[in-house]
Amino acid sequence: MTDSRKYFLVSLFTCLASLFMHSSLAWDSVGHRLSASVAAHYLSAGSKTELLRILQQHPRFQQDFVAQMPASIANGGEEGRFSWLVGQAAFWPDIIRGLPESEREKYNRANWHYIDGAWLRGQADLQGNTYIGVATFDDIQGQAAQDTRDEASVENVMNALDYNTTLLADSLTPMPQRAVALCWVLHLIGDIHQPLHVGSLYSTNRFPNGDRGGNGVETDDRNLHARWDRALRSIGVSSNLEIVLAQHSTTLERMDGQDDGDWSLWMKESRALLLNTVYTEEMKSAIARTDNSNERLREFNLDDAYIETMEYHARMRLALAGRRLALWLEDNL
Repeated sequence: MTDSRKYFLVSLFTCLASLFMHSSLAWDSVGHRLSASVAAHYLSAGSKTELLRILQQHPRFQQDFVAQMPASIANGGEEGRFSWLVGQAAFWPDIIRGLPESEREKYNRANWHYIDGAWLRGQADLQGNTYIGVATFDDIQGQAAQDTRDEASVENVMNALDYNTTLLADSLTPMPQRAVALCWVLHLIGDIHQPLHVGSLYSTNRFPNGDRGGNGVETDDRNLHARWDRALRSIGVSSNLEIVLAQHSTTLERMDGQDDGDWSLWMKESRALLLNTVYTEEMKSAIARTDNSNERLREFNLDDAYIETMEYHARMRLALAGRRLALWLEDNL
């Protein structure tokens, strides 16, 4: 890698970390709770008991879990309480952005939620970036999972999954640390299934540093990244879970342990969706046409066909995330 490319990447990571802290980080609460609900649907009773045992040792369990549980859930059945707690755990890495600074510094890791689109490893052997009038960046050969030995070596969602799954699966790790790692595993498996977390769009002038995973592309209702994050918000977790299980239960039930531990495959799938579906030809043409002019890039109207496609893929990605999460937990807790 050239020195100029290294300098660019350092600057880009710094910029992205700052920007992502103040913009959409991943699927919204509905999205993360949906993947957790899918996982809970497939978990055995023994795994549920162990997961709850770990989560109860979370250093902020009283403040961020018990105290935040709605009364209707707290006074309801055990299964409902479990599902809510797992959903809260899956969303917790976004919740901590709103904690007081001293607590936020302990737990918040902005760069864990996404990855440079040029970073490759394993089955993720093709970049996730879209280039308009810009030469393709050099590939970044990502470090192997076994080389992610401590938090200092974590720089993206792939490394973060390497690190936190190792912590969670190790019974010798202190329980509070395992509980925090559990939240990150629940969350990051969702994040890596979000296509706009695994690459960006680059152009010569408008997006020389990238569009920050769609954050720079405005639509008729917030930016493109936010639209995908909130794709399933309108009907909530329960209704989306019913649709997921009705549409995809056969696929999910046939999955086995061979699909639960290679996040490079999951990233490859997300990148394929990003490159082929998320950025439309209309968007790319408009960016190319206005890139060398002072013309303002217009907002893009996401029509009914795009929204229907987006909702379908969002449900499919979160269904896969939840099922893979359940398989991993069954094998490793």
